[in-house]
Amino acid sequence: MKLYFLTGLLVCLGTPLLADFRICNETDTQAFAAIGYKEGEQWVSEGWWTIEPEHCSTQIVGDLTNRFYYILAKSTSGSWTGEYTFCYTDDEFKIIGDTDCTARGFKTGGFLKVDTGGNDVRDWTQNLSD
Repeated sequence: MKLYFLTGLLVCLGTPLLADFRICNETDTQAFAAIGYKEGEQWVSEGWWTIEPEHCSTQIVGDLTNRFYYILAKSTSGSWTGEYTFCYTDDEFKIIGDTDCTARGFKTGGFLKVDTGGNDVRDWTQNLSD
């Protein structure tokens, strides 16, 4: 009887829902991803996450606080870019600010705008596909 009670209690408590920003690689080749987002009053860009084929990687852990996020992803099968400029480097990075990239020793790149649909969205999965 005690075992049934504990099992029922665990089912009722459930597992907490994860609220993250993830990028999933639906291609046949390894991909590398970077993300740009607003943190308070500052723009932030960071990367690179290596995402194996048919796998996902979490770029932001926890509830999302912005409606828009920006991604830059590259692989041998293609790239996912856009019109929004953020600073980046070829190595692992986290850069505060999106202006004067070249003067600060960074590259600039076009990031793809991702609309999560509203400020009340807590998690998002962006898929990379051919």
